[in-house]
Parts: sequence; structure tokens; C-alpha cells
Amino acid sequence: MMNDIERATLTITNLENIRKNILQEQAELATERGRVALSAHTGDAKSRKRLDEINIAATKFASEFSSIESAIVEADKNLDAARAAETLAADREKAKQLRDKVKRFLELAETLDDCFADFKSAAMEQKKILDDIHNLGQAAPSAQQYRVFCEIALKTAVQQTPFWSQDFPAMAPNQRKSYRDVCNSWGEMIMRNVNSRLGENKEERAA
Repeated sequence: MMNDIERATLTITNLENIRKNILQEQAELATERGRVALSAHTGDAKSRKRLDEINIAATKFASEFSSIESAIVEADKNLDAARAAETLAADREKAKQLRDKVKRFLELAETLDDCFADFKSAAMEQKKILDDIHNLGQAAPSAQQYRVFCEIALKTAVQQTPFWSQDFPAMAPNQRKSYRDVCNSWGEMIMRNVNSRLGENKEERAA
């Protein structure tokens, strides 16, 4: 099924073919008029009759040509209107998609804010717990070690997002760390000390 643009284009093509045929017939009449005009104007009755027919046909063709030209102009307007309507429809569809994208974009902005709120809360609590660990006699990791390695973990996480910039040096794969990896290694070290102090390591070896 044709759309409005295809129908308007087909109409213009058909009208232009009609105009072409009219111009061809007008040219043929003009050629014939040249052949019979002299005889018609010098007393030949048959030529006179034919010349009158040619003149009537030429007038008809001229009128028909003018109406075809007007029809083509109107058809061009219809084609322009169809194209404008299609462009408008396509733009509206993009606008709908844009509306959905903006909605999701704003939702993700809230998610990012929530993530950073959770990040800040978890970081502050973890630092407080590290202070408690120090107060309980466990020196490692030190506050400096904690800050340095967690900074590496932060940069590792940010490097994998669109927020990474040239302001941060690129980190090679073997330099990257996650908070889980960093803290797990410390946790294993501390738990070995805890188990040793509780005598659990000896019990495990005896078992």
C-alpha cells in the first residue's frame, strides 16, 4: 500500500507524462500547420478546412497544457505537504523516544546520587570501624595504608565510567584494585591474628 508521498509522486509522474504527450501533439500540429497554411490562405478549400481544425485543436491543446501545468503545481504542493507531514511524524517519534530517554537519564541521576550517598555512608562507617580495630590493638592496616589502597580502588572504579578524565592517570590492569579485594586481604590477615590469639589455629591443626 502506497503512502502519501508515493501517491503524490505517482500523480506528478502521470501528469508530466500527459504534459509530454500534449507538447508532442502540439509540435506535430505545428508541423502540419506549416504544410497546409499556404494552400489554405491561397484558396484551397480542403486545406482551409484542415487549417481550421488544426487551429481549434491547437487552442484546445494550449488550454489543456495550461490546466496540466496548474495541476502539476498543485501536485507539487501536495508532495511537499506529504513530505512535511512525514518529517513531522518522524520528528514526533524522535521526540517521544527523547522523552523516554530523558526520563531514564534523570532516574539514573537519582541512582548515582543514591550510590554516592551509600558510598559516603559506608566509607565513613568503615573508617570508624578501622579506628575501632586500631583501638583493639590491631595496627595493620594503618590509616595511611587504608587511604592509599582505597584511593586506588576508587580510581579503579571511576576509570571504568564516563567520569574518568585526563586529570586522573591511567591505571594499568595490574594496578587496579577493588574495595572487596583490598579489604578481604586485610580481613584474612587480621582473622589469622584473631584465630591465633583465640587458639583456633592450633585446634584446627590438631584436628
